[in-house]
Amino acid sequence: MESFTSNDYNAIDPHLQVDAQGRWWMAFGSFWSGLKMVKIDPATGKRLDGTLYSIAGRGGGAIEAPTLFHHDGWYYLFVSFDRCCDGADSTYRIMVGRSRDITGPYRDRNGTAMTSGGGTEILSGHGGIHGPGHQDVFADTDSDILAYHYYADDGTALLGVNRLGWDSSGWPYVH
Repeated sequence: MESFTSNDYNAIDPHLQVDAQGRWWMAFGSFWSGLKMVKIDPATGKRLDGTLYSIAGRGGGAIEAPTLFHHDGWYYLFVSFDRCCDGADSTYRIMVGRSRDITGPYRDRNGTAMTSGGGTEILSGHGGIHGPGHQDVFADTDSDILAYHYYADDGTALLGVNRLGWDSSGWPYVH
C-alpha cells in the first residue's frame, strides 16, 4: 500500500488483522481524511481489490495508528488522537470504538461514529506519563495487553505495558 500527493489519505501505520471468517484486512492511515482499511490477499500479501473503507477520522485533525482487536463478538478500533513526538509536551491519547463488522461503522461509548470524530478515551497523560499512544493490543495467556509508547517528565521515550480489562458493557479499560 502506498499513497501519493493526489490521495486524501496517508498510507502509514499499518495494522494487519484476520477477521473471524479468516479474511485478511489492513488498517492504516494518519490525519488527512482519516484512517482507512483494505482487504488483503493472504496468498500474496497485496491488496485484494479496489475497495477502500473509511473507518475513523477527525475532519483532518490528528488521528493515527489504527489497531484492531477482536473480543467477545466485537471488533475494537484503538487509535491515537492528538500529537506525538514532542517529548513531555506530547498530547497523544488512546481512544477506542467498536463494531460488530470489521469494516465498521465503529462507534464510541456514546454512539458517535469514529468517522465523525468519535472515540472513547481509555488512556491519556497523567502524572509522569505524557502522550501515551501508538498502541498495540494483544491477547496474552492470562490477560489482554495494551502496549504503547509515552514520554517521561524529562522527555525520555519509554514503553508502557498495561493489562486491559473489559467492563460489564464490553468496553475496555486500562489497569
